[in-house]
Amino acid sequence: MPRPRLVALSVFLLIAVTHSSSSGQEIPSPYVFIANGQAWEIFAGMSDLNPGELEIGPRDGTTFGGRYAAAFSGALNLDVDGTFFSSKRKVYEVRPGDNILLGESDIDVLLLDARLRINLTGHRTWNGLQPFVLFGGGIAFTTFTDRAWELLSGMPPGEWYEFGVRFAGTFGAGTAYHLTDKISLRLDGVLNLWKIQTPLGWQTLLNDPLDQNTEGEWVAGTTLRLGAAWRF
Repeated sequence: MPRPRLVALSVFLLIAVTHSSSSGQEIPSPYVFIANGQAWEIFAGMSDLNPGELEIGPRDGTTFGGRYAAAFSGALNLDVDGTFFSSKRKVYEVRPGDNILLGESDIDVLLLDARLRINLTGHRTWNGLQPFVLFGGGIAFTTFTDRAWELLSGMPPGEWYEFGVRFAGTFGAGTAYHLTDKISLRLDGVLNLWKIQTPLGWQTLLNDPLDQNTEGEWVAGTTLRLGAAWRF
């Protein structure tokens, strides 16, 4: 019969060898849990804004702003954004059938909105990446409108374009790349919807005898942004 001590030693060596072999074959998971659920972020980018059929609204420009983000359970997050659009607009003098382009002037728009962001990998990253989709809404309004062309031409105030205060819808997608436990980069593409309102002076029988000028229209603008975040 085998000696008890020899059997016990053989079993111990077998367990040790098996454990060592399984440890050597272990593959680290590409998924990493994100411990910090809140973040402050700054971002900048370029916007392609639609000025509308009459071409009187804000158009292409630069974009920058900041964001507070908070994660809920699972994949759901809340983003509260302040986005500044430094843009241009064309200034027209309305005429029956043929408006006259006077020139371009500055117009700055501030968008304040809240967005629900859904991380496609949940509260984890995949190889450092965390792709997402988002949607939400808020208000947009002008912080500055250059009126030099209107004043120089003597245009009646009723024919001036006013952006006003507009509801804005937001849709987008992108990905975050987590450099460390607290620092991440974020690239996203965002689509904003708001309404371009035609001045009342453009809708009179004198300036629009054929009733071709719309009262207003919904337009879409796209923005590509790169941001950096500090998570806590």
